[in-house]
Amino acid sequence: MAVYTPVTEIELKDFLSAYDLGRLRAFDGIEAGVSNTNYFITTDAGRFVLTLFEPHRVKAEDIPFFIHYSSTLEQAGVPCPKTLLRKDGKSISPLCGRPASLFSVLEGEGSTAGKLTPSMCEQAGAVLAKMHLAAGSVHEVAINHFGLSRWKLWVGDLGASMDRIAPGLHDFARAELGWVSMRWPSKLPLGAIHADYFPDNVFFKDGNVSGVIDFHFVCTELFAYDLAIALNAWSFDQDNVFQPARFAAMMRGYNSVRPLSAEEQNALPVLLRAAALRFLLSRIEEKLNWNEGDFMVPHDPMVFKSRLRHFQSEKIAA
Repeated sequence: MAVYTPVTEIELKDFLSAYDLGRLRAFDGIEAGVSNTNYFITTDAGRFVLTLFEPHRVKAEDIPFFIHYSSTLEQAGVPCPKTLLRKDGKSISPLCGRPASLFSVLEGEGSTAGKLTPSMCEQAGAVLAKMHLAAGSVHEVAINHFGLSRWKLWVGDLGASMDRIAPGLHDFARAELGWVSMRWPSKLPLGAIHADYFPDNVFFKDGNVSGVIDFHFVCTELFAYDLAIALNAWSFDQDNVFQPARFAAMMRGYNSVRPLSAEEQNALPVLLRAAALRFLLSRIEEKLNWNEGDFMVPHDPMVFKSRLRHFQSEKIAA
């Protein structure tokens, strides 16, 4: 359950007094998600999403960048939640010791690995490319807090404790980190990327993309790396079996809007492995730090070890 910070009715009413939304009618915690606390809020003015940004995943100084990125995408025609402004024009307010914002509710819903089709993957690829083109007007730079330097810290700090999850996992991760580090591409196009473009963060309605959500990992990074994250997330079914038709469809959709350069194409095998390694390591950290009774049950890191193994194959690397 993604409600790390409980909010009382009194606290919420005080928070909402800064907005011109009328009276609070109802509020319910949103179980989906893993990084921030989210509530559905219903007022006289309608239904909204309240997000409290949690410090274990989000740095407060990055939040204005997230909101600016979302607004930029919206202006470029990518459906994104609208950020509601307070009466004084501000978009971020303190609530229960957390920075918090209100957003509009998008139509549709996110998908799962078991429901994806090649058509959905193609559409998602095209939207991601559109996001990368729109990022050209985002001139600010945001550090990737979950990039290569963080992976090195994870491997070093977690060390042999990784083997509590599976024997040999530490050596496997350390070897892959060394391989990726030596081959990390340079001089490729970069800008603001989503960095968490998973099926549950892309809404569909009547078979069409109706919105993109969750910008708490947005950072300045290689566009091809963002595509590699998406390919990791969309190309495997509910049994974690690679689906080449989904992979090809996402590539087709992406290239129809923003064709990859030859250099990006050549770097993609490395970036596919790097993206799988990133989520393998973050899930290892979550699993090792999880305690009985915690709100969120951690995702299985071995899912991404399997995907990394797949992208290590000569067939994909070729």
